[in-house]
Amino acid sequence: MRKRLIGWVVILALVTTVFMSLGLRLNHLQGGIGSALGSAKSSLALYKHGTSAEVGSKVIVNVKGVGPELGIVKSATETTVDVDLGATFTRIEKTEVLGKLIAVIPFFGSVLGIVGL
Repeated sequence: MRKRLIGWVVILALVTTVFMSLGLRLNHLQGGIGSALGSAKSSLALYKHGTSAEVGSKVIVNVKGVGPELGIVKSATETTVDVDLGATFTRIEKTEVLGKLIAVIPFFGSVLGIVGL
């Protein structure tokens, strides 16, 4: 039983290392646009780390005082990005863009919210 547990931990560590080296991140959203499967707060977001933000792309942004939120880029300059977060429209620094959205994993954010993450 112990060897089996150690094997799973090693596999999880290897998968995490590969994902991180490819620039992929997983984040529990605190708000932003939702999907047909629920709000952004009840979801996890898989995204490619980076600060590039083209108009029309879905991005994860770090909103001061709130945390990571999912939004759509409406306009971008060299230093700022205008993001539609669903209920609000926010201008943020380009350095606050965490990355481009790859996938939304619904419902798992609710579990993390109960735990406090």
